[in-house]
Amino acid sequence: MVPKKKKLILVPVVLVAVIWFAATYLNGSQSGQYEGRVFVAGHGGHIADADVVIDPTAENPITIPKYLIWTGDKLHFIPLGEAADHATHDVRIDNQDPNTAFWSTYTAKRPAVIVGKADLRTNKWIMEKSYDLPKEVRDFGRTEIKTLYCGSGQTEKHYLPVFMGYPGFIDVFDKKNLDLKFRVMLASNPELPVNYYYSHGVTSPDNKYFFLVMNDSEQPFAKATGTQHFFLLDLPALTDRGEIKILKKNTIPFPKGTVSFRATYTPDGKKIFQSARTRSLVLKADDLTLIQEVSIPEGMENHDMVPTPDGRYAISTVRVPVEYEGAKVADGTIWLYDVEKNKYLGKPTSTCRHCHEKHVKHAPLTWGLELAGCTRCHLDERNSMHILGDNIICGADALLKKK
Repeated sequence: MVPKKKKLILVPVVLVAVIWFAATYLNGSQSGQYEGRVFVAGHGGHIADADVVIDPTAENPITIPKYLIWTGDKLHFIPLGEAADHATHDVRIDNQDPNTAFWSTYTAKRPAVIVGKADLRTNKWIMEKSYDLPKEVRDFGRTEIKTLYCGSGQTEKHYLPVFMGYPGFIDVFDKKNLDLKFRVMLASNPELPVNYYYSHGVTSPDNKYFFLVMNDSEQPFAKATGTQHFFLLDLPALTDRGEIKILKKNTIPFPKGTVSFRATYTPDGKKIFQSARTRSLVLKADDLTLIQEVSIPEGMENHDMVPTPDGRYAISTVRVPVEYEGAKVADGTIWLYDVEKNKYLGKPTSTCRHCHEKHVKHAPLTWGLELAGCTRCHLDERNSMHILGDNIICGADALLKKK
């Protein structure tokens, strides 16, 4: 009897192994001054996670390298949940654990806010908790289901997102379990303005101060005048007693259309990079005076500024208008700002369009993507992606190092 030939199953196994190894270890490389990961919060209920290389001398100073053996960029995402109540402006990497990020929500289905954690090793949702809005916000009636959290700060033990709607407040959460320790209404301190539009804040690297910016307006949550109110709050008073204690303040007039959003301290704590929609500001951290400013091209909007490790540059999140099927929509990009030259370099780089515009699978190279850990353009059980249209981004954070 002639023995039956054994089926060859080795080839597909080897193929998958080769794909996994190449996608994981044989990534394309590029020269540059900095490299790492940039996390950008978006309205789709997810956070973009882009591997980047930064070369300030290049025409495109921020690039997202491609994998060596397939056409995809090293662009992934962290799914949080349904866009209707998980759209986010906020992502904040834990200063005690670089594998963990905190996030908070900008929109809601009902008058409530959500805070959560994500694992940056796996890009997976860890936990979340929801909290009803205070009576003051519900009574005001205009910022109950949108314009919720945006800016945020942190200490070793606390996560502090800021409610950007009206009336504003700062929440103090326990990092371990996301329990709400204090809800501190801005109105609790009579020195803060009553007529304001948005409020944002961030903590200093030494955990001494909470920087708060409030957009002046003609009426409560009305048209912004362009004038900005800057405050330094005592951070221990905020986290330990739920008290707003103003240590320093400054008010600076800017042209109409200037609306401040998120801000970040430089790592040495000496400067504050402040996004302001139509312009980008650099403030002196100790007295809140203006060092310099630069305008953003018309139609674009600057929403955050994240410094490089040496503070020489900032990665700004910029909404850029683009044409799609005859209509103007927004693309979420990151753009490199040179502090010394006080100018933006080259062109912005999209962190959205590769997935939103090209939701394409490239078989057979995609067969091993789950093993390779690639989540670019692939749906997750916690949310789905809008393929085309507006790709609205806001806040960012980064894990960068000098090469």
